[in-house]
Amino acid sequence: MDEPVWIRFEGARFRDELTRYKMAHHPFRTHPFFDLVERGEASRELLHAWAAQFYPWLACVPIAMALRFSRCSWEARYDPYRKMVLDQLVEEAGDPKGHEPGHPELWLRFCEGLGLPRDRVLATEPLPSTLVAMDDFLYLNREVPFYVSAGGSSEPPNVELCARLLPAFRKHYGVADGPLTYYTLHVTADEDHSRWVNQMVADFAATPEIRREMWDAMRRGFALHRLLLDGAVGPAGTGAPAP
Repeated sequence: MDEPVWIRFEGARFRDELTRYKMAHHPFRTHPFFDLVERGEASRELLHAWAAQFYPWLACVPIAMALRFSRCSWEARYDPYRKMVLDQLVEEAGDPKGHEPGHPELWLRFCEGLGLPRDRVLATEPLPSTLVAMDDFLYLNREVPFYVSAGGSSEPPNVELCARLLPAFRKHYGVADGPLTYYTLHVTADEDHSRWVNQMVADFAATPEIRREMWDAMRRGFALHRLLLDGAVGPAGTGAPAP
């Protein structure tokens, strides 16, 4: 019987195995809802339900990045990693001087492009599943070292997902380019963020214990995104509850 990945590999090789598994098994790749969207078969009502529940998740991402930043030591050898996390934090939250909007604002504009008014999004109560996913995401970033939470990051599969969905929203749902800025940005920006989180994993995957924590953080991230999606659109992605 083969030993677990976190025993067999270390450093960059472990990073590659983690990324390969993430790309194959993350709900961004496997959840049937996104296949429906890509084919133009998801109803507008279902899209609205998903978009309204995804907003509070996005709104908590800058807080999670701030928590991850707080887990970076002040020591000089951690300077490059602090800068990586800070860059992502600023991009997620928006330029504090107002030059660039944050991702939650871009998502609200996307919702408007789908015909879902932002007032309705902001007034939507998060489902219990959404609240649990958000709470555990924040907990993880607060309680574990930054390089462990980086191991669970969803940037690599998100680049692929955004590239899949961008033409679908244009072709099947008539969303204009302006409201699609969230997607066009993530096709490019998350490539940098993917490279950075992968670098953190490779640089800190020094012991089997740390590598196991990173692997568990990845699997935990899968569960949170699946919970968020299943709550909003159902396990089959059609809005129907589980049998």
